[in-house]
Formats: sequence, C-alpha cells, structure tokens
Amino acid sequence: MTDLIVYRSNALMSIRSRFDGTQDLVMPANLAYVEAMVGMWHSGLPQVALVPSTATDTQVWPVMSAVGTRIHDTSDDNCPINTGWSYVGGNHGYNVGIQTAVAGHGKTTADVGSRWTDGIRVFTLLAIVNPNSLLFGGPYTIVDGITQAVRVRPATALTHVAGATNRSTVPITGLTPDVQIRPATHSHTVVVELDGRPVPDGRNVGRELRIRESYVIPSYRGMIDTAQANIGTPIATIMSRIPPLCRVDNVYRWSTGGLLVTQTVTALDRFNLNAGVTQCAALTAPTGGSRRQFMPNVGTAGALNWSTWANIDTLTALTDFTPATLLDPLTPATSMTQWAVSSTGVQQWGIAVGLLPTDDGTPSIRARNTTTKGWFISSSLKKNYPQLVWGRTLSPGQSVTGTGYRRYLAPPSAATEIVVSTGSDDFVIIERIGTATQAQMAAPQLAHRTLVPAGPTNIAVPQQVANDGIAYGALVSPGYGMWRAEPDQASPQPLPGATYGVGSYFLPLAGPTQTTTYTGAFQRLLLFPVYLAEATPVDRVCLEVTAAGTGVVRHGVYAHDPTSGRPATGGPIAEFGVLAVTAVGVRESVLGTPAELPAGWHWYGLVWQTTATTAPTLRTSGVGGATALNLGTSPEAMSGNRFGYEVPDTAGVLGPITVGGVHQFPPPRVAYRRA
Repeated sequence: MTDLIVYRSNALMSIRSRFDGTQDLVMPANLAYVEAMVGMWHSGLPQVALVPSTATDTQVWPVMSAVGTRIHDTSDDNCPINTGWSYVGGNHGYNVGIQTAVAGHGKTTADVGSRWTDGIRVFTLLAIVNPNSLLFGGPYTIVDGITQAVRVRPATALTHVAGATNRSTVPITGLTPDVQIRPATHSHTVVVELDGRPVPDGRNVGRELRIRESYVIPSYRGMIDTAQANIGTPIATIMSRIPPLCRVDNVYRWSTGGLLVTQTVTALDRFNLNAGVTQCAALTAPTGGSRRQFMPNVGTAGALNWSTWANIDTLTALTDFTPATLLDPLTPATSMTQWAVSSTGVQQWGIAVGLLPTDDGTPSIRARNTTTKGWFISSSLKKNYPQLVWGRTLSPGQSVTGTGYRRYLAPPSAATEIVVSTGSDDFVIIERIGTATQAQMAAPQLAHRTLVPAGPTNIAVPQQVANDGIAYGALVSPGYGMWRAEPDQASPQPLPGATYGVGSYFLPLAGPTQTTTYTGAFQRLLLFPVYLAEATPVDRVCLEVTAAGTGVVRHGVYAHDPTSGRPATGGPIAEFGVLAVTAVGVRESVLGTPAELPAGWHWYGLVWQTTATTAPTLRTSGVGGATALNLGTSPEAMSGNRFGYEVPDTAGVLGPITVGGVHQFPPPRVAYRRA
C-alpha cells in the first residue's frame, strides 16, 4: 500500500496507511469534535491503532474490531493556543469559569448577563448549566492594552448587582473553580480534500488527505462585556457579535509520510501568545511496558537525562525545557523520538515529533520567541511538544505560523532516519543515541539532491545524496541533524499518464512499435534510459511476448549516475523478477512490495536467461531515445543502432554491475501499473 485509504461517514474519518511489511496504521479524524473543531478522535477508533495488512475494510470501519492494537491516544492532540493565563481554542474554552452547585436555584435565561458581587469583585452570570448549577465569569484587568482574566474565587455568597430577574443570593458552598467556558470559538469553517478533490462518504484512495479549518476566538473582555450588554441572551447565540481576540487557521495533511500540521494565529486584538502548533500525548505502553523518550540538544530536565532514553513514566511534575537545560542554549528543543517498549525493553512502536525550520519555526526566530520555555511536558504526559512562541505580544494584524510533524515508527530501529516533505521542501532528519562511523540512511526519492543544514547538527553527511542513500557518521552520542534537500534542477511538471490514478497502467515511452527477436542476447543485461518527471510507485510491470522462446527474461531498474552518465554500478533499486517467454501474450510481474520509480533518469534492465535454445521475440519501441550514450574511446560503435548499455554474463539475480559497452537492441515496450 503506497497510498492512503480514507474511510468517511459525515464528520468522522479513519485514515489507513502502511506501517511495516505486515501491519497498517489507522488514524482517526473528526471534523466536529468539541465545539466543531477538527480533532484526532472518534468513538469508532478511540486510539491510533495497528492492524494486520490483511484486515478487511469492515474490520477497521466504521468501528475498529479486535484485530487492532491501540498504540496512541490522540484525543487531546488538536492544539489550542495559550494567552498566558488560559488555554483556549482547539478543544478548550477559557478555563476561568466559576461553577456553583445550587439546588433549585430558580434562575432562567432571563438572568444571563446579570452581575453579582462577593463584596469585593463583580462576577457575570454566563450560563444556566442546569436547574441546579450556574456558571459565572470573573472580572478582568487591562494592562498595556492586554486583557487578562482575574483568576479568583468569590469570597462569600454572591449578591445581586444588576440585570437579574431572579435576584436571590447565590451560595458558594458547592463552588468549582477553573471551569472551561464554552463555547469559546465561532465562525468555524472546514474543507476536506483528498488529492485536491472532495471526499465523499465511504472508502476513498489517494496520496494526501488535507483538512483546512479556520475559526475565531472571541476576547474574554468582549465575552464579559457582551453578556452584560445583552441581558437575557445566551452568549452562545451571539458569538459573532463578541469582539474577537484572534483567528486560527489550521491545515492538517495526512500522507504515507505521516501527519503535518500547520497553524497560523492572527491577532485581532492585542494579546500575549503562547503556541505550539500540535501537541502530542504519550504513546500507549504495552502491558508491563513503559515509554522512553530521547531529545536532541537537551540535557537534564525534571531529573531525567533526555540525551539518553529517559523513562517518562517516572516524570512526576510539569517539566519545562528552558535554555539552561539545552546543550546549545541558543537553539530551542525542536524534536523528540519516543518508543513504547516491553517489560524487557524491546521496542514495540514509536513516534517522532517536532517542528520544521520554516516560518516562525526557524531556529533563530524561535530562539528569540521562546526564551523562557521552548518545550514542556505535563506530568499527565498529555502535553509534550515544542513551543513555536512563548510570551510573544501580538498587535492586531500580526501573525505567527509554524509546521509540526509526527511520524509513527516501526521497530527495530537503531536511529530515527526520516524524510519529512511539505510539498515545497524536503527535510532529512537523523537522530540517534550511540555512535556510528558508517551508517546508511535510505532515501531513494532524494537521489542527487544537495543537503543544506537547516538546524544544529553534529553528524557528518555528504554534500549530495547518493543513489544508495545518505552515508553518515555520528562520532558523538547523541547524534542529530536536520538538512533541507535542495533539488539539483527546477521542479518538473507532473508526469502525464502516470498521475491518472491508482490501478492504472502507463507507458514510460509512447509511440510506434515493432518486434525484436533477442538473438545473441542470452545472459546480456540490456539497459535502457528512462525519464520520469516525478517519482511514481508501481506494483505491476508488463512486457509482451510476440513469438515464444525458451527460458525467462529477468528485469528491473537501476539508478542513474550523473557523474558518468551511465547506470549506477550498485545493485538495482527495483528487482521485478522473471517472466516466462514460452508463450505469446502480455506477461506481467506482480510485485509483493510496490517499487518507487525515481524522478529523473533511471535505467530499465532486461536479460534473457535460463535456457538459450530459442530467442524470444518481444514487442519493442519503433523509435529511439533522445539521450547521449558514451561510446568509449573509439567511434566504431556509432556505425549501427545504439539504444543503451549492456552488462555481459548476467546469469542470476540482478546485482552490482560493470558496463561492458553499448548494445543494438531497441527498448521493449514496458507498461507499469501505478500503485
């Protein structure tokens, strides 16, 4: 599975993608979570779960059956903002409400907005919770144009000041402070698209699910003032009339590469902002197991050493990561890797979380805006994430933007080695505990890209990504680094045909055909240049036999070496196996694991093997390829048809090669099926 499966029923969705060779990952999404916010929870899928890849649709949707293993509770992971005195937005309301339990209080909607006092301060009746409970909002202060609620309990029973019809005194014996005031948002909009198209109910397949939401948070001062000015009118019915504090715009992007969340907070009133883009609760530990977390550039905080695998289950208090806790105090903590391990310390499932170095998440900008807190973990482990800003004052019209990533990790893993793509930028992230002198990170999609540091690093990498990935050395522990993979040429346009849809076949080379008998080609690996404008996953490869022969043809794909202009000498980047040529017709290789054909140049290879009695005849292209071929030190090879390079004496599976010259066989017509 190289795509997402998105199941949808109205506001509820489950997103399924490949986790490892035998399991899929299923993540929940909810377009109408608390107060219609986008959330990562629904009752049919209470946690992110792992399921066998063989699990049927009905076993995972609409309710996850017993086939699933719960690995992560994300019910609180849609991130609010913080005003310095309260969380609000996301699934939070201003947590400064005062709720009183008063049996048979007798007050009605007509009393909403009335004012009450304990003899010291004035409290505003905001809601009739039920016949036995009332919700009040406390006073506020304004300093330097910034509103702040006064978090205080009434000292005595509340007596009427103004506005109420029922003016009986409100006792405070059943008082509950710090209650969230809801609703606390309005003007919520949400748009859902899969590969740029609307997502209907049912089962859908695509590459990227994108959810855009926007909402307005009213100011606390506006909420209190509006309630007092509109006696008898529930504020929930006039939210859009409350003066606003800010607007929040979120973009959630699910793909096979994980989840990206981009948040923009735009001030509509002057206020202090703390924001973290996306928070992350702890993974679910297996029975008898625990959670271990490593953080690059972080030393000791909360009595735990985060430069090793810290056991977060022993964390007893909210822990802040300030500059004093950092190995490099000028670079705020940016990322973490966490593993759920068994009772014997064996990895079960993991997650990598962090901020990308874009917009206000750029390390130098964050260093200015998070001087007191760059990351924090609550003692409940429900909050565990980097702060984009902490204590930054925004004036109307100003905004901050950041993008956070999360990637679930399959064991075993000696290091976090991931590529995070935003659509416009690709970032390489390597983090590990322990040293390594000759480590290798697979990154076929980044071949020939230039690596540019995008944050602090103590890992040595080459300047350019090779065909076989990124060779690196981590000479100190912990080792870490982040790089932007810059393209070596302008981004091409999408490839016609190959982008049509999953399950569709396409020809990498179109045009007239002919037939070619492969006389003299036994055990000669013939390599043909192919160009694709974009990386394309395929799960089937087809050839057509027009006259039967003996034996088989084996085929696959080799990378391109730009330094020589020839096929890369390492092993193939995709091995398609063998096709019998003993009967005519279209022959198809079905791949157990889809192969990713790289963008740019690569080399399709074909070799006739096993039995040399009768050469097969294949459907081939009737036109040549417009590409340069190195003929060697003599011009003699220019005297005939030349289509590619060859490797003699290829008797078995495809492996490392040494080019033996150019050949005269036209390229076979090949069709791929997009995975």
